[in-house]
Amino acid sequence: MQQSAGSRLRRGRTLSSIALVAIIGLMLTACSDGHTEVRAIPAAGWPTYGGDGANSNYTPVTAPDDLALAWTRPTGGPISAPLTMNALGDIGVTANTGNGCNMFVFDHAAGRKNFCKRMTAGVELNAMAFDQNSQPYLGESSTFLAFNGGGSIRWRMPVIGVPVSAKFAGPGRVLMVTTQGQILLINAQTNAFETPEVRLRPDARPDEPLFGLGDCVTGGPLCAVSAPPAVDAANERFYLNFRPEGTAQSQLSALTYAESALLADGGKPTDVERQIIQRWHVEVPGGMVGPPTVSADGTTVYAFGRDGRLYAYDAADGSPRWNHDLGGFGFATLAVSPDGVLIPTGTVGAPLTILKDTGDGAEVIAERTDLETVSLSTITGGDRAWTVVRTGADQKLMLTEVSTSDGATLRSLELPNAAGFTTGIAVSAWGSVAVATHAGEVFYFSPR
Repeated sequence: MQQSAGSRLRRGRTLSSIALVAIIGLMLTACSDGHTEVRAIPAAGWPTYGGDGANSNYTPVTAPDDLALAWTRPTGGPISAPLTMNALGDIGVTANTGNGCNMFVFDHAAGRKNFCKRMTAGVELNAMAFDQNSQPYLGESSTFLAFNGGGSIRWRMPVIGVPVSAKFAGPGRVLMVTTQGQILLINAQTNAFETPEVRLRPDARPDEPLFGLGDCVTGGPLCAVSAPPAVDAANERFYLNFRPEGTAQSQLSALTYAESALLADGGKPTDVERQIIQRWHVEVPGGMVGPPTVSADGTTVYAFGRDGRLYAYDAADGSPRWNHDLGGFGFATLAVSPDGVLIPTGTVGAPLTILKDTGDGAEVIAERTDLETVSLSTITGGDRAWTVVRTGADQKLMLTEVSTSDGATLRSLELPNAAGFTTGIAVSAWGSVAVATHAGEVFYFSPR
């Protein structure tokens, strides 16, 4: 049978994608310690909530100039968590559907379902974490699961509460934190504990996995951890938005999972093991809201306060560095580039604000009061960033690229028939861009 031009083109694109992933794999192996082929590490591209362990919403990749809408796909229900991508650029997304699947992996080439699952309550609040083998890790009420690339379950871990979006914490380790304050550092391959379990609050209810979940949306007192952690794997630290039992507000907490010596009665080290230990915590004015974000060099951690200000703290000891009045905390998420450009996410319809961390303050680079943003922003290479804005009397949603040096609009791509707001922007290892609306539609833009 003669092959059509379209079939040849799709086959060529598929082979090109496979070749690219093979090259990425060789690069990772060349830079590794020889174990990454068996120990899980984050996939290339956009593998976790926030794009990386730090929640930076940053990638060094620049989207190509010929980017165009390739496909759209409905999920059948509202989307709350940002979408993620595996190394092939396939999309992982969860949705709050009444029936059928609520966890999906869509093929990047045409938006077809690689697989989908029906999971229990709480999964709709989670973003998948993909390792280098395109294997997703995802939580639901009372369980944390690891799948293979085809959707079969590799292992299950019973947990207390609902896991927030998981993070990788160094080669072979996955960090899992639940809404009721349970922390597990798990071997990604064997499902074994890498550290002893930690329970941050004594009021956890193992027999009620949804206990306090409603408070995680409002920041109420029954939710111990309401947002994903930020991980600094190089220094074996992570940071949490944590609300201790009986307190008036949540705080920023820094914890370590580094190896530590356990001393016998005689005072000599008898064993060395990893432990999760709190290093410091600070009371964020008004209470902390949203996830923490760590700078690229690991020296600064950022947090939003309910007083409407953005706070920067020294990551080593929690000492305050500066704060900046944003006029509100919005969606309480941040995009941070390695050179200190900051883009906070405002409320729906808020102006686009671009800041620069000067070390002792935040300098305003640009404030686009003419733009009505409706999305988390993503900073890319080439001093650029993507956000979604609404325009005109019909409130069309436009995926918009801006310059991070002066805020100027560089290009706009329409999200056809989209309305409301979007939940995040993911960028693949070669510059394809995916965005999802809260109403439940996934849009995928790729080079022509």
